[in-house]
Amino acid sequence: MTWKNELDIFKNKFKLIALDVDGTLINDDHIVTPRTLKAIEKAKELGIKVTIATGRHYPSVIRLARKIQINAPLICCDGAVISDIYTNDSIYHLLPQDIAVDVMRMTQSYENFAVQVFIKNGKIYTGHSYRGDFIKKFLRAPVKRSLKGYVNLLRDFVLIPVQNTGNTKGAIAALSESPAKLVVYGNERLEDLEEFKEKILARYGDKISITSSIKNTIDILKGGISKAAGLNILAEKLGIKRDEIITVGDNYNDLEMIKYAGLGVAMGNAPEQVKNKADYVTDTNNQEGLAKFLEKLISVQIKQKKLVSCQTKTSTCEKRTQGHALL
Repeated sequence: MTWKNELDIFKNKFKLIALDVDGTLINDDHIVTPRTLKAIEKAKELGIKVTIATGRHYPSVIRLARKIQINAPLICCDGAVISDIYTNDSIYHLLPQDIAVDVMRMTQSYENFAVQVFIKNGKIYTGHSYRGDFIKKFLRAPVKRSLKGYVNLLRDFVLIPVQNTGNTKGAIAALSESPAKLVVYGNERLEDLEEFKEKILARYGDKISITSSIKNTIDILKGGISKAAGLNILAEKLGIKRDEIITVGDNYNDLEMIKYAGLGVAMGNAPEQVKNKADYVTDTNNQEGLAKFLEKLISVQIKQKKLVSCQTKTSTCEKRTQGHALL
């Protein structure tokens, strides 16, 4: 990217930034760094609204939403839920209950498939102990986390309302409402999940949407729902245009919102397919890529404001600013 192209990108008038969480807002230690917090606060001081757009369930993201003090409604469950965390007003685009039940029944044809059902006030899990399985998984992980990182994991994923049903039949019996989404976990045979995906798409077509943010899993939502769709609904409510929106993400479930926004940003840790669709690629989440991007954006926006202010005051001031680089 040339200096001129980069300048053109950063000097646009942006009004909303939507941030993915895992692999974007937080590092692999599950921490928002002080540098990132500071950059987000400066962006808000410029009058830019900041929110989160995540595949996480509401109870799993509310701590982070409050920590960065979002000033626009939260998008969670990959766009199925849009919620004002201060008033609790929410918009839901739920997967029809009959489709959810049928999809869960179809998973029973595959050995060792597991399902999480995201409902409004918690989760339904087809295993015997969601908390136990989660803790075992992360204790086995090769990456050592700090005490703070493990505490964040517990708060965001373990200490949330979960109903363990022990099997898929129990989960079906426990489901009394249309869910936000289903998360289906495959087995060791990766081809099984791909085959399952093809089967449910053949049966339901555009009545469902499928995405993924974790290897060997798929997220199943109501047809037409995505982070981009949720962002479009939010933008209309706020009176903000697409070209006034910035999105930042790192995974396949961020792809649509990266393509949707006026400025789509991919993290350095994103897959190449995601990077190739982005307007701008920043550093990785472990190298404070989000903070670095925001700092550059803020620097250009501030200098742009000063230049415009200077030009409207006196022609002498205008002459003094000519030739000065914005980056």
